[in-house]
Amino acid sequence: MTLRKQTQQWLSAALAGALLLPAAALANETHVYGIASFGGAGQCNADSHSVHTKTAAVVANYFNNLKNNGLWSDVQTLNNSSARADLWTDAAKSATQAKDTLANAGVDDADVFFVHTHGGHNESPARSWLVMGSNVDSCSAVTDTHMRLGNGKLNIAVVKACQSGNIEVWENGGYRQQLVTSTSGFSMWNAFHGDSSCGNKVKRYLDDYVESSRSDGVGENWIDEAYDWGIRKDDCPVSIVFGATKAQRVAMFEAGGWRDRKNTGSKTASSYFYVSGCDPENGRSL
Repeated sequence: MTLRKQTQQWLSAALAGALLLPAAALANETHVYGIASFGGAGQCNADSHSVHTKTAAVVANYFNNLKNNGLWSDVQTLNNSSARADLWTDAAKSATQAKDTLANAGVDDADVFFVHTHGGHNESPARSWLVMGSNVDSCSAVTDTHMRLGNGKLNIAVVKACQSGNIEVWENGGYRQQLVTSTSGFSMWNAFHGDSSCGNKVKRYLDDYVESSRSDGVGENWIDEAYDWGIRKDDCPVSIVFGATKAQRVAMFEAGGWRDRKNTGSKTASSYFYVSGCDPENGRSL
């Protein structure tokens, strides 16, 4: 499949609706959430996959190496039962349960987060959800009922979960209208259209992805590394970028990095980057 490294062939679509920030001006905190254990007492119902915490460790190790070299400030790991729905809940969605800005734990307390879990989507209402590691609050963190990102520090989310970025949800406004407001600082949701396969190969491509995205390609590299052509069905990574203009969104997709995060302006529109012809389970062919 020649598309995998042909970055000029990645396609984007835009719904109507770059400034470079010096690294010294950026806060640099990462949270990783590996949710691998399911079905036990106090846990949510899904298949347990031990690799989910191993992939989280790959990402955490990379950012800890940056930290050890004075290039990053903090890394937090919140696996299994520590990953609760309230840590994904914004006060605009639930004033009583909101802990998304909780220090060293909430998703909006980080500048970058990574999560590996199970997921799903609905077309109506248009939304995706991520299965949590504890049933204390809710077994799913849902884009429309829990999340409003970028009111704290969050800029980039990397989501290894099935159906976490389905185009049918995006076409119905399910990500831009749910995840951000015009003044949000959040700019990139890297996820999957349809189901995505699992296993140790995820550790390998994540290692390549985080290493290659320090200064640029944080969206483009995600698609390069996570795309997998299958005999029957494909893994279809997507990158959803929020911002004012197409040029700003493309700049973040192609040239943004962990330490080179672009200012995409007001979050009044979004672009959806994907591999043309990618055909997954539980999602239409792109």
